[in-house]
Amino acid sequence: MPSATRTNETLLASGLAEVALGALSGWPFSLAVSNPERARQLGIRSTHRLRQWHLDLVALGSLQALAATAVPELPRKVAWPLMVAGWTNANAFAPLIARPELKDHPAYKAAAVASFATASWGFTGLAAVAARRRLESGRRRPLGRRGRR
Repeated sequence: MPSATRTNETLLASGLAEVALGALSGWPFSLAVSNPERARQLGIRSTHRLRQWHLDLVALGSLQALAATAVPELPRKVAWPLMVAGWTNANAFAPLIARPELKDHPAYKAAAVASFATASWGFTGLAAVAARRRLESGRRRPLGRRGRR
């Protein structure tokens, strides 16, 4: 199996695992909404951050799976940043569920910047690869009935 195929399969598995974790995170979110006092006893201090974590896991996992299936044979320099950022961006909300004040800590801010930079690289790279391939395939396509490509 070619390396690029394995890369896409790894990205797909990563995305689906993240969606699964997002689905599971719906349980504590439901608890936090339906029984805030019990959730607080369990250490959930920020339902808002729990919601962000839950939604980001589903969204970023879905985007990984979409990328893996929509753009075949992704270069590793695009796929791996997508995987890393998918997990780090979403999970950046996890510590804030129990300790919302961590958002002001310099280490947290530095990690968030690094994660966003990685996401920017990955998603911009994904768009560039897809656009380049589209342009290349458009040049090779034969002329249509009316002389247009």
